[in-house]
Amino acid sequence: MKKSSIVWLVVIVIIAAAVAGYFWWSSTPSYQSPVATTQTPTSTTSPTSPTSPTTNPTAPQSGSVHAITLNNSGAGIYGEYLSAANGMTLYQYTKDAYNVSNCTGTCATAWPPYTVSAAVAASLTADPGITGKIGTIKRADGSLQVTYRELPLYFFVQDTKQGDTKGEAVNGFTEVAP
Repeated sequence: MKKSSIVWLVVIVIIAAAVAGYFWWSSTPSYQSPVATTQTPTSTTSPTSPTSPTTNPTAPQSGSVHAITLNNSGAGIYGEYLSAANGMTLYQYTKDAYNVSNCTGTCATAWPPYTVSAAVAASLTADPGITGKIGTIKRADGSLQVTYRELPLYFFVQDTKQGDTKGEAVNGFTEVAP
């Protein structure tokens, strides 16, 4: 086989793989993210019942005590990992920079940013044992995304109930250790 034929074959295989990856990613079913509850969250030892779905995973509504809770169910690779007050696992993206989210478009569809209102952002708190700094950044669309240790936080669309950790080590995302 000629050298040029091999090069063209490699190029065609790479293009075919890229197209297949695109179609796989775009065919991921749409997801309804969980609603934050107004219950007072505590550290849990096992997952609780799922919350009702909505299209925007937001921080606890006013009346909630914590924006970030410590989940020690042992389901995560860390044993303990952070979750929102609604019990849903929080993730960070390895391609983000301090106070900069690089997850937009289809990425943000699969990994919805943990956003809050300005009122909630002004009073973010965390359970005992969570020692990192909690804050927010402004996303390109103007929404406020919660950060932990200055890195943006996300949910994962395939986590359908509290305590799910299906997003661990998927596409550069990882659970957040306290």
